[in-house]
Amino acid sequence: MVVLEHRESTSGTPIHEPAMVPQVLQTLDPRPGQRALDLTVGTGGHSLALARAVGRDGLLIGLDADPDAVRVAERRLTDAAPCPFRLILARFGRALEVTREVAPDGFDVVLADLGVGTHQLLDPERGLSFDSTERLDMRFDRTLGPSAHDVVNGAAEEQLADIFHNLGEERYSRQIAARICRRRAEGPIESAADLAEICKAVYARRGPRGRTWRIHPATRVLMSLRIFVNREMEELDALLEALPRLLARDGRAAVLTYHSLEARRVKQAWRRQQKAGLVRVMKPSPLKPTEQQVRENPKVRSAQLRGCRRL
Repeated sequence: MVVLEHRESTSGTPIHEPAMVPQVLQTLDPRPGQRALDLTVGTGGHSLALARAVGRDGLLIGLDADPDAVRVAERRLTDAAPCPFRLILARFGRALEVTREVAPDGFDVVLADLGVGTHQLLDPERGLSFDSTERLDMRFDRTLGPSAHDVVNGAAEEQLADIFHNLGEERYSRQIAARICRRRAEGPIESAADLAEICKAVYARRGPRGRTWRIHPATRVLMSLRIFVNREMEELDALLEALPRLLARDGRAAVLTYHSLEARRVKQAWRRQQKAGLVRVMKPSPLKPTEQQVRENPKVRSAQLRGCRRL
């Protein structure tokens, strides 16, 4: 979920308002008594909206890979959800496996919001923001896999360049990878702020003098590292493959994407599944945030919402 104006939970964890709620509810059309699955529960914003829509006779299941988020969402839903609910600490690529017992016949509505949460971006220990001086980490679950620090300081130059190019579509991927390797020969690159300075130096050298860049020079590099250490594309591919089996007959799914790699995967997967007679894409073009939603939070300007229905 993208960064929005946020408030603090009682535990001090930032809570954000969920993105494009009216469009999500319009696409999913959740009704009283239905079974809802929120694959990216975060701190519970979309989950609360779904719980209220399915009502006391419905059921809500939520998944998230971040233990901190699950704890906050548990408290919020306990206080406000009108329906029974269960939260599961798991990546959404395992959704079919971990929900089989609670909903063997599938769900009526399924939502996945592929953005990054406020609680994650504002947590200095994760190293997700440009100015973070904490040790690079970037993992949603910090007990699993190599961290971004391990990758930046241990991967070969060619592998780094491929990560930046393939997962971030970074135009200066080779130059940034080479500069990282020269810099780390002097000592480890410890923080996102260190990495951002390297990216800015490459952009300053490669671009016209005095040019103001539309986005921060480190945006694509940091994004690609986050995607890599969390295996986000692999998880998304696993989810998309399982999605028709997660849905009950005539059930609806909605996916919020924020960059072209995600959007392309969703479009291509649903095109194949529609051709195979498994789902029907609900609209030829994605829904986008309104002008007012973008004014209130420019971070949602790249959001795209797609929906499909199980046949």
